[in-house]
Amino acid sequence: MEETKGKRLNNLDVLKVICAFLVICIHISYKGNLGNTITPLCRIAVPIFFMITGYFYYKTSKSPLKQIKKVLILIILANCLYFVFGIMINGQIELPTKEDIVKSLIFNSSPFAFHLWYLNALLYVLIIAYIADKLNIRKKMYFFIPVLLITNIIFGEYAIALFNKDYDPIYMRNFLFIGLPYFFIGDLLYKNKENLIKKFSIKKLTILIPIFALTTVLEEHILTINKMDAIGDIYISTTFLAIAIFLFSIQAKQVSDENKLAIIGRKYSTHIYIVHLVFIDIFNKYISSNNILNNSIQIIIFFASLLVAIIYVNFKNKILMAWKKCNNLIDLVKLLHISRESD
Repeated sequence: MEETKGKRLNNLDVLKVICAFLVICIHISYKGNLGNTITPLCRIAVPIFFMITGYFYYKTSKSPLKQIKKVLILIILANCLYFVFGIMINGQIELPTKEDIVKSLIFNSSPFAFHLWYLNALLYVLIIAYIADKLNIRKKMYFFIPVLLITNIIFGEYAIALFNKDYDPIYMRNFLFIGLPYFFIGDLLYKNKENLIKKFSIKKLTILIPIFALTTVLEEHILTINKMDAIGDIYISTTFLAIAIFLFSIQAKQVSDENKLAIIGRKYSTHIYIVHLVFIDIFNKYISSNNILNNSIQIIIFFASLLVAIIYVNFKNKILMAWKKCNNLIDLVKLLHISRESD
């Protein structure tokens, strides 16, 4: 993660790997009171992922189509992975229905793995941001942030409390009600970082973060004991907690480029996010009856996903390097051929 002055925000790389682990803790949560406390706090993970992308959009907006292409390739590879994995674990081919395809196009859900909605939503967000820049209406997009977040809360976590009804989470878990608002929050944080740093010092943030963490847990607790906890992704306090942690990360002393967590976040966090559900499904199908692993399975899945991510990235880099050398060799042969013809 780089700032314009060349100073790398390695803390955001660390934050990325932490968020990847938090996602695992959501998808295979801790049991009992520990889980009831940790899981709502983990809800900051995906919002922060979008905020980081938005924060650095000043840089990626210079070549937006390159980033869009990169995300599109990830989507194809990730869906292929889970299509093949589904055949292996279920013993049969399950093709998406027309309804699955429609839901994927409108609500970003994947027919092969539910968590891949994030990649689909990210693609849509980047396309919308690109169009907004072309039309010079990016500033107008900021006005939609509170509307979209409030709508998410009302029809998400607070749906039962307000309507006595629980809605399918895909209606709120998509580019519109999570991706866009948090992406543009990140963009706003970058544009206003100097003023925000003056207003919210490290000292203030060390007070605000525990407060927002406490109110997040209290929200979940109140909704749960009153049997009104719907299937949602964000609480009222989630956004404030995510912003406070983000601001803390960019203000605190940056860890070095060689920091292990920063390296993992920089190179492998996205791939950890993509592959972790493979190991969760394996655990749920074959190992979940082993209570000994229940309190440590999140860490095991994280490191298993990290190992696969390292293997994949290294393999991909070797392929790209070989492809580059091959192209260089072809160019050299063409050059020699042209040289001979000219003689």
